[in-house]
Amino acid sequence: MSTGRNALEKLLEGFPISAWLLDRQGEILFMNEEMQELFGDLTGKKAALVYGDQVPRDASGNLSQPAGDEGFFDVVLADVPFRLSAKDVDLGDEGCFRVEYYEDISETRLLRENLTQELAKVRAETAIAQSIQRSILPADGLHWDALAVNSVYLPADDLGGDFFDVLRITDDTFLLYIADVSGHGIQASLLTVFMQERIRANANEKSASEGMAHLLGLLLKEFTELGIDGAIYVTMVLCLYDRRERTLSVANAGHNCAPLIVRDNGRPEVVQVRGMPISVISEPDSYEEEVVIMHPGDRLVLYTDGIVEEVDALTQRAYGHDGVRETAERCHAYDGKYLAHAIAEESAKYSLLTAKDDRTVVVADFLS
Repeated sequence: MSTGRNALEKLLEGFPISAWLLDRQGEILFMNEEMQELFGDLTGKKAALVYGDQVPRDASGNLSQPAGDEGFFDVVLADVPFRLSAKDVDLGDEGCFRVEYYEDISETRLLRENLTQELAKVRAETAIAQSIQRSILPADGLHWDALAVNSVYLPADDLGGDFFDVLRITDDTFLLYIADVSGHGIQASLLTVFMQERIRANANEKSASEGMAHLLGLLLKEFTELGIDGAIYVTMVLCLYDRRERTLSVANAGHNCAPLIVRDNGRPEVVQVRGMPISVISEPDSYEEEVVIMHPGDRLVLYTDGIVEEVDALTQRAYGHDGVRETAERCHAYDGKYLAHAIAEESAKYSLLTAKDDRTVVVADFLS
C-alpha cells in the first residue's frame, strides 16, 4: 500500500467517530472500527449501497462536495440520523481520495425537535396569556353616565406590564387608575393580573371612605406578602371620583407620570402627589392624597412612562411630559378617543423601530 494512503488510514482508525475512505467513484477502500461496528465490513463495495441517493453526484458521476458554508450533508443510515462531513484528499501520484466522517446526531436532532415543540408550546401559552391580559382591561366607552373613558394600550412585547381599570364603588363614586409593573414578559403580566384582582377586591365603600392613600397601603401589604424579588416594583396612580361632591381624590405610588387634568377651557393642570412605588422597601404610611374639584367637561389624562421616555436618535429629544400637555391642549376640542390616539402617535415619532417600553394612555371625560 502506498505510504500516503497508509498514513491516512491510520489517522482514520484513531478517529472517535465513524469514518471511511473512498475513491472518487465512491468505492469503499477503508473503514475504521467505529464504521465497521455500524455496517460491518463493506470494503470494496459502493458507498451508495449505504446512503443511496442522499448524497448527490456531479455530472461525471463523482460524489459532490457538501454545498454551502456548512460543509456537510444530513443523512439517515439504518434509521439513525448522521451528519456527513467530507473532504477530498489529493495524494499526488497515489491518486485522489475522499474522506467521510459520520457524526451521530440523533440526540442533537431529538433536542432540536424538543426545543421546537417547547417553543411552540410557549408561543401558544403566551398567546393565551396575552388574550387574558387584554380581556381584563376595561372597554372604551361610557361608564355609568359619569365617565367617558378611552384608551390606547401598546405593550412593547407580547406581554406587557401596564394595566388600568375603571370601577364603580358606589352609585356616585368611581375609581380610575393606571399602573406599571417593572419589566415585561410573563412575570410582569402575571403581576398585572394579581394586582388588578387585589385592587378590585380592596376597592370598596369602606376603603373609599378611608382614602386612596389607605388603599395603596393595603395593596403594599399584599404585594409584600408575595415575597418576590426586591428589584420588582409597581407604580400606580389611583383616582377616586365622587360624582355628588364633584371631587377627584388622587394618590400616587411612585408613578412618574403625574395625572394631567385638562379643564373645559383647555387649560392643563398637573396633579403632583408624592408616594413610593409598591415594593418590598416601601412603607405603608408613605402615601399622600390630593383632592381636586372637577367640573362637567373636564378631562383626566393618565399615561405610563413609555409614552414620554422614547428619545429621537437625531435630535436627542424626547416627547416628554411637555409633549403630552401640548397635545392635550391642542386637542382639547376633540373627543377622548382622538386625544388618546394623538398622544400615542406623537410619542411613536420619537422611537426608532420599536418601542422599548409599554405605552398606555387613558383619557376620561367627566360628564354632566
